[in-house]
Amino acid sequence: MGVNKNNNKTLADIRAVSSVSSPWERGNTLFLRNLSQPVLVSRGRKSTEFFTEDSKLYVTPQEQALLDQGVPLDRSVKRWDNVSSRIVNRYQQYRPGKNDMLTNALLKRFHNLQAIAKEPGQWMGRLTLPQLWNASMVAAVLIGMVSMTFIYQYLGQGASAKTNESTPIHLAAIDSKTDSKNEVAFADKAFDDETYAYFSRTIKTLEETKKDEFEARIREMVKGYPIAEMVPYIVKQDKLVAAFLISIAKKESGWGEHVPVLNGRDCFNYWGYRGIRKLMGTGGHTCFDSREDAVETVAKRISFLVSSKKLNTPEKMIIWKCGSDCNATGGQAAARKWISDVDLYFKKLNK
Repeated sequence: MGVNKNNNKTLADIRAVSSVSSPWERGNTLFLRNLSQPVLVSRGRKSTEFFTEDSKLYVTPQEQALLDQGVPLDRSVKRWDNVSSRIVNRYQQYRPGKNDMLTNALLKRFHNLQAIAKEPGQWMGRLTLPQLWNASMVAAVLIGMVSMTFIYQYLGQGASAKTNESTPIHLAAIDSKTDSKNEVAFADKAFDDETYAYFSRTIKTLEETKKDEFEARIREMVKGYPIAEMVPYIVKQDKLVAAFLISIAKKESGWGEHVPVLNGRDCFNYWGYRGIRKLMGTGGHTCFDSREDAVETVAKRISFLVSSKKLNTPEKMIIWKCGSDCNATGGQAAARKWISDVDLYFKKLNK
Protein backbone atom coordinates (compact mmCIF):
# COMPACT_ATOMS: atom_id res chain seq x y z
CA MET A 1 0.00 0.00 0.00
CA GLY A 2 1.44 3.41 -0.91
CA VAL A 3 1.18 6.80 0.78
CA ASN A 4 -1.29 9.40 -0.46
CA LYS A 5 0.70 12.63 -0.12
CA ASN A 6 -2.44 14.74 -0.54
CA ASN A 7 -4.14 13.05 2.42
CA ASN A 8 -5.90 15.56 4.77
CA LYS A 9 -4.01 16.01 8.06
CA THR A 10 -7.17 15.68 10.12
CA LEU A 11 -7.38 11.99 9.19
CA ALA A 12 -5.60 9.33 11.26
CA ASP A 13 -1.95 9.23 10.22
CA ILE A 14 -1.43 5.65 11.32
CA ARG A 15 -2.68 2.97 9.00
CA ALA A 16 -2.77 -0.73 9.72
CA VAL A 17 -1.81 -3.27 7.09
CA SER A 18 -2.41 -6.96 7.14
CA SER A 19 1.18 -8.06 6.56
CA VAL A 20 4.46 -7.24 8.28
CA SER A 21 6.17 -7.37 4.90
CA SER A 22 4.09 -4.43 3.59
CA PRO A 23 4.46 -1.63 6.09
CA TRP A 24 2.93 1.83 5.76
CA GLU A 25 5.40 4.58 6.75
CA ARG A 26 5.03 8.27 7.51
CA GLY A 27 8.08 10.35 8.48
CA ASN A 28 10.06 8.38 11.02
CA THR A 29 7.07 6.41 12.35
CA LEU A 30 6.33 2.88 11.18
CA PHE A 31 3.15 1.04 12.11
CA LEU A 32 2.99 -2.71 11.46
CA ARG A 33 0.22 -5.16 12.00
CA ASN A 34 0.36 -8.91 11.67
CA LEU A 35 -2.37 -11.41 12.35
CA SER A 36 -1.73 -11.44 16.13
CA GLN A 37 -0.88 -7.91 17.39
CA PRO A 38 0.12 -4.39 16.17
CA VAL A 39 3.66 -3.00 16.43
CA LEU A 40 4.57 0.70 16.57
CA VAL A 41 8.11 1.69 15.52
CA SER A 42 8.62 5.38 16.34
CA ARG A 43 11.72 7.48 17.13
CA GLY A 44 14.01 4.50 17.22
CA ARG A 45 11.81 2.41 19.56
CA LYS A 46 9.46 -0.49 18.99
CA SER A 47 6.39 -1.03 21.14
CA THR A 48 3.51 -3.49 21.09
CA GLU A 49 1.55 -1.72 23.82
CA PHE A 50 0.60 1.92 23.24
CA PHE A 51 -2.24 4.41 22.95
CA THR A 52 -2.78 5.76 19.46
CA GLU A 53 -3.02 9.37 20.69
CA ASP A 54 0.52 9.07 22.08
CA SER A 55 1.92 9.09 18.54
CA LYS A 56 1.28 12.87 18.36
CA LEU A 57 0.52 12.45 14.69
CA TYR A 58 -3.13 13.47 14.88
CA VAL A 59 -5.57 15.18 17.24
CA THR A 60 -8.04 13.03 19.19
CA PRO A 61 -11.67 14.14 19.68
CA GLN A 62 -10.94 14.83 23.36
CA GLU A 63 -7.96 16.99 22.46
CA GLN A 64 -9.94 18.79 19.76
CA ALA A 65 -12.64 19.65 22.31
CA LEU A 66 -9.99 21.23 24.56
CA LEU A 67 -8.43 23.10 21.64
CA ASP A 68 -11.86 24.47 20.67
CA GLN A 69 -12.09 25.93 24.17
CA GLY A 70 -8.73 27.66 23.73
CA VAL A 71 -6.87 25.32 26.09
CA PRO A 72 -3.24 24.71 24.99
CA LEU A 73 -2.03 21.11 25.24
CA ASP A 74 1.36 19.76 26.16
CA ARG A 75 2.29 17.54 23.24
CA SER A 76 5.98 17.15 24.04
CA VAL A 77 6.90 13.48 23.74
CA LYS A 78 9.97 13.77 25.97
CA ARG A 79 8.42 15.51 28.95
CA TRP A 80 5.65 13.23 30.21
CA ASP A 81 6.36 9.99 28.34
CA ASN A 82 3.15 8.26 27.20
CA VAL A 83 0.66 10.62 28.87
CA SER A 84 1.92 13.94 27.52
CA SER A 85 -0.97 14.45 25.11
CA ARG A 86 -3.38 14.28 28.03
CA ILE A 87 -1.61 16.95 30.09
CA VAL A 88 -3.09 20.44 29.91
CA ASN A 89 -0.69 23.38 29.96
CA ARG A 90 -1.11 26.27 32.39
CA TYR A 91 -3.04 24.15 34.92
CA GLN A 92 -3.19 26.97 37.47
CA GLN A 93 -4.90 29.29 34.96
CA TYR A 94 -7.50 26.76 33.84
CA ARG A 95 -8.07 24.79 37.07
CA PRO A 96 -11.78 24.46 37.95
CA GLY A 97 -11.65 26.33 41.26
CA LYS A 98 -13.75 24.80 44.04
CA ASN A 99 -14.08 21.46 42.25
CA ASP A 100 -10.31 21.02 41.92
CA MET A 101 -9.51 18.01 44.14
CA LEU A 102 -5.72 18.49 44.00
CA THR A 103 -5.78 22.11 45.10
CA ASN A 104 -8.44 21.42 47.74
CA ALA A 105 -6.36 18.58 49.16
CA LEU A 106 -3.25 20.77 49.37
CA LEU A 107 -5.20 23.63 50.96
CA LYS A 108 -6.76 21.22 53.47
CA ARG A 109 -3.32 19.97 54.51
CA PHE A 110 -2.04 23.53 54.83
CA HIS A 111 -5.01 24.51 57.02
CA ASN A 112 -4.48 21.39 59.15
CA LEU A 113 -0.85 22.40 59.69
CA GLN A 114 -1.99 25.89 60.67
CA ALA A 115 -4.52 24.45 63.12
CA ILE A 116 -1.86 22.24 64.70
CA ALA A 117 0.50 25.21 64.98
CA LYS A 118 -2.21 27.32 66.64
CA GLU A 119 -3.15 24.68 69.25
CA PRO A 120 0.08 23.58 70.91
CA GLY A 121 0.15 22.12 74.42
CA GLN A 122 0.46 24.47 77.35
CA TRP A 123 4.19 23.89 77.73
CA MET A 124 4.82 23.96 73.98
CA GLY A 125 3.06 27.30 73.72
CA ARG A 126 5.95 28.89 75.59
CA LEU A 127 8.50 27.70 73.04
CA THR A 128 9.31 29.43 69.79
CA LEU A 129 9.55 27.45 66.56
CA PRO A 130 13.38 27.55 66.56
CA GLN A 131 13.33 26.15 70.11
CA LEU A 132 10.93 23.37 69.07
CA TRP A 133 13.16 22.63 66.09
CA ASN A 134 16.24 22.38 68.30
CA ALA A 135 14.35 20.14 70.74
CA SER A 136 13.29 17.81 67.92
CA MET A 137 16.87 17.64 66.66
CA VAL A 138 18.17 16.74 70.12
CA ALA A 139 15.48 14.07 70.46
CA ALA A 140 16.38 12.67 67.04
CA VAL A 141 20.07 12.50 67.97
CA LEU A 142 19.29 10.73 71.24
CA ILE A 143 17.03 8.21 69.51
CA GLY A 144 19.71 7.67 66.86
CA MET A 145 22.39 7.05 69.51
CA VAL A 146 20.22 4.49 71.30
CA SER A 147 19.35 2.78 68.02
CA MET A 148 23.00 2.65 66.94
CA THR A 149 23.94 1.14 70.31
CA PHE A 150 21.50 -1.72 69.78
CA ILE A 151 22.60 -2.20 66.17
CA TYR A 152 26.28 -2.46 67.05
CA GLN A 153 25.61 -4.55 70.14
CA TYR A 154 23.46 -7.17 68.46
CA LEU A 155 23.95 -7.04 64.70
CA GLY A 156 27.61 -6.10 64.92
CA GLN A 157 28.66 -8.81 67.33
CA GLY A 158 26.56 -11.45 65.60
CA ALA A 159 28.07 -10.54 62.23
CA SER A 160 31.69 -10.45 63.42
CA ALA A 161 31.59 -13.53 65.66
CA LYS A 162 33.83 -16.37 64.59
CA THR A 163 32.28 -19.76 64.04
CA ASN A 164 33.67 -23.17 63.25
CA GLU A 165 30.46 -24.37 61.73
CA SER A 166 29.78 -25.01 58.07
CA THR A 167 30.61 -22.57 55.29
CA PRO A 168 26.98 -21.59 54.45
CA ILE A 169 26.46 -20.36 58.01
CA HIS A 170 29.73 -18.39 57.86
CA LEU A 171 28.67 -16.76 54.59
CA ALA A 172 25.31 -15.88 56.10
CA ALA A 173 27.10 -14.13 58.96
CA ILE A 174 29.16 -12.13 56.46
CA ASP A 175 26.02 -11.19 54.56
CA SER A 176 24.37 -10.13 57.82
CA LYS A 177 27.35 -7.93 58.62
CA THR A 178 27.24 -6.35 55.17
CA ASP A 179 23.52 -5.74 55.39
CA SER A 180 23.84 -4.13 58.82
CA LYS A 181 26.56 -1.79 57.56
CA ASN A 182 24.41 -0.84 54.58
CA GLU A 183 21.48 -0.12 56.88
CA VAL A 184 23.66 2.07 59.10
CA ALA A 185 25.04 3.91 56.07
CA PHE A 186 21.52 4.44 54.77
CA ALA A 187 20.38 5.78 58.15
CA ASP A 188 23.34 8.16 58.27
CA LYS A 189 22.51 9.55 54.83
CA ALA A 190 18.75 9.78 55.49
CA PHE A 191 19.08 13.18 57.09
CA ASP A 192 21.64 14.75 54.80
CA ASP A 193 22.34 18.38 54.12
CA GLU A 194 19.67 18.68 51.46
CA THR A 195 16.96 17.32 53.78
CA TYR A 196 18.10 19.61 56.58
CA ALA A 197 17.99 22.59 54.23
CA TYR A 198 14.49 21.64 53.06
CA PHE A 199 13.09 21.44 56.59
CA SER A 200 14.86 24.67 57.52
CA ARG A 201 13.27 26.47 54.58
CA THR A 202 9.85 25.00 55.44
CA ILE A 203 10.02 26.08 59.07
CA LYS A 204 11.28 29.52 58.08
CA THR A 205 8.37 29.89 55.66
CA LEU A 206 5.86 28.89 58.34
CA GLU A 207 7.43 31.33 60.80
CA GLU A 208 7.31 34.16 58.28
CA THR A 209 3.69 33.34 57.40
CA LYS A 210 2.60 33.35 61.04
CA LYS A 211 4.55 36.55 61.68
CA ASP A 212 2.92 38.28 58.70
CA GLU A 213 -0.54 37.20 59.86
CA PHE A 214 0.17 38.41 63.41
CA GLU A 215 1.42 41.78 62.14
CA ALA A 216 -1.63 42.15 59.89
CA ARG A 217 -3.97 41.57 62.86
CA ILE A 218 -2.14 44.18 64.95
CA ARG A 219 -2.13 46.77 62.14
CA GLU A 220 -5.83 46.30 61.55
CA MET A 221 -6.51 46.63 65.28
CA VAL A 222 -4.53 49.86 65.88
CA LYS A 223 -5.19 51.53 62.52
CA GLY A 224 -5.50 55.29 62.94
CA TYR A 225 -3.95 55.42 66.43
CA PRO A 226 -0.48 56.87 67.28
CA ILE A 227 0.81 53.44 68.34
CA ALA A 228 0.47 52.26 64.72
CA GLU A 229 3.89 53.80 64.02
CA MET A 230 5.40 51.48 66.64
CA VAL A 231 4.09 48.26 65.06
CA PRO A 232 7.38 47.46 63.20
CA TYR A 233 9.18 47.41 66.57
CA ILE A 234 6.41 45.59 68.43
CA VAL A 235 6.21 42.63 66.02
CA LYS A 236 9.93 41.99 66.53
CA GLN A 237 9.19 40.94 70.10
CA ASP A 238 8.04 37.56 71.36
CA LYS A 239 4.35 37.00 70.54
CA LEU A 240 3.27 36.97 74.20
CA VAL A 241 5.23 40.15 74.93
CA ALA A 242 3.79 41.84 71.82
CA ALA A 243 0.27 40.92 72.95
CA PHE A 244 0.91 42.57 76.32
CA LEU A 245 2.39 45.67 74.63
CA ILE A 246 -0.77 46.17 72.58
CA SER A 247 -3.33 45.30 75.27
CA ILE A 248 -1.68 47.30 78.09
CA ALA A 249 -1.19 50.31 75.79
CA LYS A 250 -4.90 50.28 74.99
CA LYS A 251 -5.82 50.44 78.67
CA GLU A 252 -3.14 52.90 79.82
CA SER A 253 -3.21 55.44 76.96
CA GLY A 254 -5.86 54.52 74.42
CA TRP A 255 -3.03 53.44 72.07
CA GLY A 256 -1.29 56.80 72.36
CA GLU A 257 -4.17 59.24 72.53
CA HIS A 258 -3.56 60.19 76.20
CA VAL A 259 0.16 60.28 76.98
CA PRO A 260 2.68 62.05 79.23
CA VAL A 261 4.58 64.92 77.60
CA LEU A 262 7.76 66.86 78.24
CA ASN A 263 7.89 70.49 77.10
CA GLY A 264 4.94 69.76 74.83
CA ARG A 265 6.68 66.77 73.21
CA ASP A 266 5.24 63.26 73.14
CA CYS A 267 7.23 61.03 75.50
CA PHE A 268 6.17 57.88 73.53
CA ASN A 269 5.14 56.31 76.85
CA TYR A 270 1.89 54.53 76.04
CA TRP A 271 2.07 51.99 78.90
CA GLY A 272 2.20 54.10 82.08
CA TYR A 273 5.84 53.07 82.54
CA ARG A 274 7.56 54.80 85.50
CA GLY A 275 11.22 53.84 85.21
CA ILE A 276 13.59 56.52 86.52
CA ARG A 277 15.46 58.35 83.73
CA LYS A 278 17.12 61.68 83.11
CA LEU A 279 14.05 62.85 81.17
CA MET A 280 10.74 62.41 83.00
CA GLY A 281 7.34 63.44 81.65
CA THR A 282 4.14 64.54 83.33
CA GLY A 283 2.73 62.40 86.14
CA GLY A 284 6.13 60.94 86.97
CA HIS A 285 6.21 58.84 83.81
CA THR A 286 9.34 57.99 81.82
CA CYS A 287 10.05 60.04 78.70
CA PHE A 288 11.69 57.94 75.97
CA ASP A 289 14.10 59.13 73.29
CA SER A 290 12.20 57.52 70.39
CA ARG A 291 9.44 55.07 69.57
CA GLU A 292 11.94 52.26 69.16
CA ASP A 293 13.54 53.11 72.53
CA ALA A 294 10.09 53.03 74.15
CA VAL A 295 9.14 49.63 72.73
CA GLU A 296 12.49 48.04 73.49
CA THR A 297 12.56 49.30 77.08
CA VAL A 298 8.99 48.35 77.97
CA ALA A 299 9.24 45.01 76.14
CA LYS A 300 12.37 44.14 78.13
CA ARG A 301 10.51 44.75 81.40
CA ILE A 302 7.45 42.73 80.32
CA SER A 303 9.68 39.90 79.06
CA PHE A 304 11.36 39.73 82.46
CA LEU A 305 8.01 39.54 84.27
CA VAL A 306 6.76 36.83 81.89
CA SER A 307 9.86 34.62 81.94
CA SER A 308 11.13 35.11 85.49
CA LYS A 309 7.96 35.85 87.45
CA LYS A 310 5.64 33.69 85.28
CA LEU A 311 3.18 36.57 84.84
CA ASN A 312 1.77 35.28 81.56
CA THR A 313 -1.89 36.40 81.85
CA PRO A 314 -3.51 39.82 82.44
CA GLU A 315 -4.72 38.60 85.83
CA LYS A 316 -1.18 37.80 86.92
CA MET A 317 0.17 40.95 85.25
CA ILE A 318 -1.98 43.13 87.53
CA ILE A 319 1.28 44.07 89.22
CA TRP A 320 1.76 46.44 86.27
CA LYS A 321 -1.12 48.55 87.58
CA CYS A 322 -1.06 47.91 91.31
CA GLY A 323 2.56 47.36 92.19
CA SER A 324 2.56 45.67 95.60
CA ASP A 325 -0.82 47.04 96.78
CA CYS A 326 -3.97 47.38 94.64
CA ASN A 327 -5.76 49.26 97.44
CA ALA A 328 -3.34 52.13 96.95
CA THR A 329 -4.19 52.42 93.23
CA GLY A 330 -7.99 52.43 93.23
CA GLY A 331 -8.94 49.24 95.04
CA GLN A 332 -10.03 45.81 93.88
CA ALA A 333 -12.81 47.10 91.64
CA ALA A 334 -10.33 49.15 89.62
CA ALA A 335 -7.98 46.17 89.49
CA ARG A 336 -10.70 43.87 88.13
CA LYS A 337 -11.61 46.50 85.53
CA TRP A 338 -7.95 46.75 84.44
CA ILE A 339 -7.73 42.96 84.08
CA SER A 340 -10.97 42.82 82.07
CA ASP A 341 -9.98 45.60 79.67
CA VAL A 342 -6.47 44.27 79.07
CA ASP A 343 -7.70 40.70 78.66
CA LEU A 344 -10.14 41.78 75.92
CA TYR A 345 -7.31 42.56 73.46
CA PHE A 346 -4.80 40.13 74.92
CA LYS A 347 -7.04 37.18 73.98
CA LYS A 348 -7.47 38.44 70.42
CA LEU A 349 -3.71 38.43 69.84
CA ASN A 350 -2.54 35.53 71.97
CA LYS A 351 -4.41 32.69 70.24
